[in-house]
Formats: sequence, structure tokens, C-alpha cells
Amino acid sequence: MNDFQERLQELLEERSLSRLQLAETLNITSTTINGYFNKNYYPAIDIALKFSKYFNCSLDYLFGLSNERHTKYNVRVDDVLINFNRNFKQLIKENNLTVAKAMRELGMSEYNYYRWQSGKFPKTYNLLTIAQTFEVGLDWLLSEH
Repeated sequence: MNDFQERLQELLEERSLSRLQLAETLNITSTTINGYFNKNYYPAIDIALKFSKYFNCSLDYLFGLSNERHTKYNVRVDDVLINFNRNFKQLIKENNLTVAKAMRELGMSEYNYYRWQSGKFPKTYNLLTIAQTFEVGLDWLLSEH
């Protein structure tokens, strides 16, 4: 199990919820929920934010980046892409990197950066890679501060 699976399972057990009950409560298919456990993939960030809000925990906690359940950052799904692009540019600048060099260090193509800038949202595993590489939390990366 990855950190996300472990945390989600822990949160389900704390509330005595089944995967099916969670799916019904959040209006997500049970197939999707089961996929997070059986196929070892991460939810899109909008779904992760639903989990975060429902379980009243931070994204960092949910993905195993922190043991602190709560965060001082307020991540709103409507602002996530704007916040991400601004914060990622800030990280690149603070680390004296060019876009090309930052993306190489992340093991990603520069094309991804320009897709994100044009309105395509990064995959959750890309966000996790960025957060871990630059030693910031997902909550910080996706919030306004």
C-alpha cells in the first residue's frame, strides 16, 4: 500500500465507513474508490480535495507528506490551478532555476510546464513529485498565501 491508500483506509476505519459508503457520500463511483486501492493510482486533485474536506484533514496528511492532520492553508478547488502556477513559478525563482532546469530535475518534460500554464492541471503524482523535490507541502503548493 502507498501512503495515500494507508491514510484513506485509516480515515475510513475511524469513521466506520465502507468504501461503498464513502463513494455514495461523495458522489464518486465505487469502482473509482476501489481503483485507488486495487490499481494503486492517485485521485485527481479535485477528488482528493473532496476527501480532504470530508475527513477534515490536509492534503499533506492524506498523501502521507505530514503527520499533522490540519493545515493553516485553505485549498479551494476553484483557485487551485492559479495558485499552483503562481507557487510553482515562485519555487523555480527562489531556487534560481530556469523552467528547463526545474523540469529536468523533476524528471518531467518542459511541455508539461507549458500545458499547466495554459490551463491543464498537473496529475497528482506530478504534484507529489514537485512537493517532495522542493520540500513543500501539497497544501502550500495549491493554496493562496
